[in-house]
Amino acid sequence: MGKEISYNMGKGILEKASQPLRSRQDAILLLLYTIRMFEVDELSPENTNIKVVISINKMNRIFYILEDKIFSIQFPFHIEVQANKIVRIYDAKTGVDVDSMLISTLIRIFEKKETAFSFDSLFEEIMYGENYLQNIGEGQLWEIVKFISTYDLGYLRYDYDEKNQKGLLHPINHLDICLDTAATFKIGLEKVLNYEMFKDILDITTNCSFLKV
Repeated sequence: MGKEISYNMGKGILEKASQPLRSRQDAILLLLYTIRMFEVDELSPENTNIKVVISINKMNRIFYILEDKIFSIQFPFHIEVQANKIVRIYDAKTGVDVDSMLISTLIRIFEKKETAFSFDSLFEEIMYGENYLQNIGEGQLWEIVKFISTYDLGYLRYDYDEKNQKGLLHPINHLDICLDTAATFKIGLEKVLNYEMFKDILDITTNCSFLKV
């Protein structure tokens, strides 16, 4: 049986999640900032419209649920839960805990990837500077950076898009598949999808959804 943990979507995460994700880096940074948010902002039960949900089962995923869209990516780290609370997030290959210090380091790395910089100099600054990482070696850090830079995001988004609808070319209800604009494509839907329906499409432990052709 899978588990779900829901969180309030803090203002910063709401702003980031509301903007189109244009690149893999955008998605990874949103994920990292969301993990940092987990420590301070748990969802109140009555708030059901705008939230972040971690679904922990055979295929772990993170869902961003907004008023007019829902999107999901694969969650790259392992999660331990007790009493419906996350007590540990860790990288499976290295065994390193994904704590606040590591998350801040990863955010620095991925925010600098768009600019010209040297991985060697950045790693030296991180590993041996004033705010050096404890209990993690340079090799372990590199393995984590390499993994989240290349793992399959499994991106899928549902849109209710009144503003840009254009008949069958851009139906009001549709799925956007793949993140890269060169690879993405749409599948039109005949009705609105709620979170449970969207999640069921991605859940490999439930019966398949079918396309009418």
